Amino acid sequence: MSADLPLVECDAVLIERVLVNLLENAAKYGAPPVVVGARVTADTLVLSVRDHGPGLPASVQGHEQSLFEKFTRGQTESSTPGVGLGLAICKAVVGAHGGEIVALNASDGGAEFVVTLPRRSPPVLTGEKGMPHGVE
Repeated sequence: MSADLPLVECDAVLIERVLVNLLENAAKYGAPPVVVGARVTADTLVLSVRDHGPGLPASVQGHEQSLFEKFTRGQTESSTPGVGLGLAICKAVVGAHGGEIVALNASDGGAEFVVTLPRRSPPVLTGEKGMPHGVE
C-alpha cells in the first residue's frame, strides 16, 4: 500500500470491523497469502482483501451479492464455525458510509472482496485560535 493514501471520513471502529471480518473470512475459507490492498481514485478509496484459496463457491457464482445477506454462508454444509452475519455486517457498515462492497473470484485464483468508500474534501485544519493555519 502506498504510504501517502489520503484521509477518508469514516467511523474508524466500524471500518476496522469490516476489515477484520474480511480478514477472518480469508483465513477461514481461503489460503495464504492474504493480500490487503488500497488505492485511490478521484472520488473514492478502494480497499481489497484477497486470498489465494479455492475462490467463491460455485453455488454463488453469478449472484455473488447473495453472500452479503443475513444468515448466508457460502458453504451450507461447512464445519467452519459461523452464523453468516459477518458479510451482512460489512455490507451494512459500508452502505452506511455511502460505499459499496463486492465479492468476486480473482482471475488467477482465490476470492477477493472490494470495498469502495467515497472521498470528500478534507476539512480545513485550524490553529489553536480556531483560525486556518497561517492566519493570525
